[in-house]
Amino acid sequence: MDPQKVKHGEITALKISNLSGWIDPQTHLNLDFPKHLMREVYIAENLELNSKIITKDERLMSALVSPQAYKHLGFVDEAERTEQLREEISKETKYKEKVVE
Repeated sequence: MDPQKVKHGEITALKISNLSGWIDPQTHLNLDFPKHLMREVYIAENLELNSKIITKDERLMSALVSPQAYKHLGFVDEAERTEQLREEISKETKYKEKVVE
């Protein structure tokens, strides 16, 4: 599993009920920002809404992130990074709106 190909999402009734953007390696895979490390991910049949979460013996299947995926990427200013991500999302949304028009 490529840890940079993981999205934020919500699970309801063993299905993906909400799916948003890709994880941010600067925070999720940064050993210098340990409070936000992604350590485990749940496995779904597909990375799309309503996809089933894979289970075995009534337990959600998950995978641990490989230790090799983590890097020392330096200090993260949370407020600044949040603003940068919001700007990126805003640009993507505007682009999608133009394409649809």
